[in-house]
Amino acid sequence: MSYMNPLHPPVPSNIHSSYTALAGACSANQPPFAQAMPPTHRRLPQAPLSKVPTSRRSPPCPAVTFDLHGAASHGLGVPMCELLARSGGALERMLVGANDGVGAQMSGSLGFRRVNLKILWPGYEHLDRSYPLDIHTPAGPLTRGQLAVQVAHAFARFIEVCYPPAQHGASWRFGIGGIGFNRLMLSALWNVYDDVWLAEVIVDFR
Repeated sequence: MSYMNPLHPPVPSNIHSSYTALAGACSANQPPFAQAMPPTHRRLPQAPLSKVPTSRRSPPCPAVTFDLHGAASHGLGVPMCELLARSGGALERMLVGANDGVGAQMSGSLGFRRVNLKILWPGYEHLDRSYPLDIHTPAGPLTRGQLAVQVAHAFARFIEVCYPPAQHGASWRFGIGGIGFNRLMLSALWNVYDDVWLAEVIVDFR
């Protein structure tokens, strides 16, 4: 059964963008980003990490992508509010490869059982927040669907602690008149180094 979502209507072929906010973070493991996005959608710009080891203990892991069944193209992401609202069965029908055991590939050569999601948001960089993601469960490696839910929960918690942003992040502020959780879409996770990951997020500014 295919899943059609009104957030991702067909996009005219003349609206193209190959830009990704994290292109320099892990270029050898780039997921297939969408070549077309609605004009109201923007990728979250994330500044490079200021403290990255000069040498990795573990080679970078492949990026983990999150796509909707029936989406116009790869890389358009999955609404985070939908990830938290759907039951397990509904999530399987909505998310491509929901039952794939991606936790195994995220363990890397050092066999990490937990990794850290770093959230960098314009105007809120001073918060310097990381959220642990358990990538192994008693039943086995974490699935793509389970991982997506953990990431969505992390962003929901991040928004709860956000203070008024600095002036340079005014257009990306949360709260009244700003961005709400229901506007965030999870597109992918990137392995920046070792057990540290960043999320590729698309924001709907409609």
